[in-house]
Amino acid sequence: MNVLPQPLPRLGRMMVFIDGENLVCRYQDMIAAGRRRNDDTRHLKDVFAWAPRAVWPALNVVLRATYYTYAVGSDEIQLEIAGQIQALTFVQYNPPGHNLAPGLGNTLYPKVFKKLKNARNPKGVDIQLSVDALSNAYQDNLDVVYLVAGDGDYAPLVAECQRLGKSVFVAAVSSGLNNNLKVLADRFIDLDGIFFEP
Repeated sequence: MNVLPQPLPRLGRMMVFIDGENLVCRYQDMIAAGRRRNDDTRHLKDVFAWAPRAVWPALNVVLRATYYTYAVGSDEIQLEIAGQIQALTFVQYNPPGHNLAPGLGNTLYPKVFKKLKNARNPKGVDIQLSVDALSNAYQDNLDVVYLVAGDGDYAPLVAECQRLGKSVFVAAVSSGLNNNLKVLADRFIDLDGIFFEP
């Protein structure tokens, strides 16, 4: 007797938007304050910090996960860093008996902006991330915006995506987390236990 696998639930469409500039800064602050990183956390000073379990897809298929960051250096260095980011992975939704990751992909898509050595507080990451998230929300390319950022400047982005009928998950470490962003989110994911040892 053949047993049919359980049917898949209706899965939502999720896109992940990672403010890597903010994340690496907060991560480094927490390391400097004495936190110890988990074994699966990857870090390149001032450029990226990442752990595969930082994405919690719930009942959603991740269509794309974009990591926005800055790097100082030549075009060749920018390409090398983009390659390192593209080698990083995230956890895709996998129902029992199904492995969706190979077909859907689970690597990060890099957007690396060039930063001048002594530049202070550039806004390219914030602006491009917001444009991409809003554009995809307006075009109905997604059901869930997954924002990895703790900066209160993203509160209007969260509110506008929700106004368009999209769910917004916010994931962040505790350092520098704006509580307003945490309250606005449809779901908040605390990344401290994912990036750091207890």
